[in-house]
Amino acid sequence: MTPDVLGQLLRNDPWGWSAVSVYQAKRAIVIYNPQHSPGRQASDVMHEIAHLILDHQPATVVMSQDGSFVMRSYNQRQEDEANWLAWCLLLPREALLRCKKLGLSTPEIVEMYGVTETLVNFRLRITGVESQLRATRRRRFR
Repeated sequence: MTPDVLGQLLRNDPWGWSAVSVYQAKRAIVIYNPQHSPGRQASDVMHEIAHLILDHQPATVVMSQDGSFVMRSYNQRQEDEANWLAWCLLLPREALLRCKKLGLSTPEIVEMYGVTETLVNFRLRITGVESQLRATRRRRFR
């Protein structure tokens, strides 16, 4: 990645991006936005690693001559797959289930796993952990 591109990302447009993975000399490099919260950075980096694990085709990036305008290709299916894998790796269902059985709050889970509250709430909802525990409690009290 050229110094001009890094300058565009880090100085000129620090809020317009999250993370990017690039290949240099057959090695993958993940560059993440240091302006984001640590939990968001974890999600962004894992998202890029998920693209690599899933062997996704890299997006094509085209920058204007003066570096003021950038366009890239976008594959929604690949983005969705990378999100799912990243979020499962950052906060596995079994870990969530254990945390909830221990009575941990969302902020405590956030702190323990270094993720965002949004990610914890999404994973709780999508995995059905809270529904499972409610059903277990109902069966106990019958």
